Amino acid sequence: MTKLKSLWIVILLATLAGGCQRRDAPPDAAVAAQEIFIDLAESDLAAARAGEIARTLSANGTLRAMQQSSVRAKVAGEITAVNAREGERVRAGQVLAQIDRSDFLSRLAERQSGLEAARAQAAFAESTRRKNEELLQKKFISQQAYDSAKSNAESNAALAQAQDAQLALARKALEDTVVRAPIDGWIAERAVQVGDKTAIDGKLFTVVDLSRLEFEALVPAHEIAQVALGQSFVTTLPGYGEKRFVGRVARIGPSSQGGNRYVPIYIEIDNPGATLKTGLFAEGRLTLDRREAAVLIPSAALRSESGVNFVYAIAAGRVKRQAVEIGLTSESTGTIEITKGLAAGTQVLAANLGPLKEGARIRIASKKAAP
Repeated sequence: MTKLKSLWIVILLATLAGGCQRRDAPPDAAVAAQEIFIDLAESDLAAARAGEIARTLSANGTLRAMQQSSVRAKVAGEITAVNAREGERVRAGQVLAQIDRSDFLSRLAERQSGLEAARAQAAFAESTRRKNEELLQKKFISQQAYDSAKSNAESNAALAQAQDAQLALARKALEDTVVRAPIDGWIAERAVQVGDKTAIDGKLFTVVDLSRLEFEALVPAHEIAQVALGQSFVTTLPGYGEKRFVGRVARIGPSSQGGNRYVPIYIEIDNPGATLKTGLFAEGRLTLDRREAAVLIPSAALRSESGVNFVYAIAAGRVKRQAVEIGLTSESTGTIEITKGLAAGTQVLAANLGPLKEGARIRIASKKAAP
């Protein structure tokens, strides 16, 4: 009995000692042991802010001159002079080339002589008609004789007019031996050399006006309603560094092309210094809408689940899932407008770390590297 009582006393003391230890333990120790922490870098967080946002649409195409002229020979002959080369700037009316004019000078002189002879003949026939008219009034000749003189005078007058027209054509042909630039621009192509023979309508030069360029871009049919004349287009081109070129929508196609559900638009770019050249590939963004937004967040901060948009906001150092409604999205700046559900200044998780437990505490890693 004495040994049994001693054993029960030992068990009782051990139980009391264990109970005393549990009561002395800190009440928050178990909670702290179960709490979830998420370690983040400062770059993983972003603050919602107010600012300007623009909805843009990507557009690209090959630049071409809005005005281009193919200079062709109006008369046939041998090229005796060429005054312009590729890459040179020319003005409208400037002499580009000369076609041999000797044959045209001879033809002009021949037409001039023919006109003078026809005019003399017409003058003589008209004089005869007037005399016959006086004789008819005095009854010295018959009506038939007068009609014959009148017809002869009219015929010679018509011949003189025809000779005058032939002279004008000869004079025009002589003028056409001088090849002139039809527009202001740059020589893009020279197809002849001195000594070459050209036929009528033979190609001589190509002149392009580089002051205004344009390109055709295809816009999805579901976006075309947002495109309007005058909308701004900004592009950078390979080889021009960070220099930005600004254009605008000049024309919108009336229908989709070939049933591919894309509508062509034509973007015009001013190029007063001829910095840009035809044939270059331009790629940029067309501004469809622009406005001041009350709340903007990085695109990476927005998440979607079952059709509901939300962000992971940081409140009192803990993660909070916050449902939001969105407005414009800017692909060029990587920002999204929040129209409802978030206030400016709220910190949000901008890094995609997958699904997070709401209420988890965050810890910001120090910038200083550990030793």
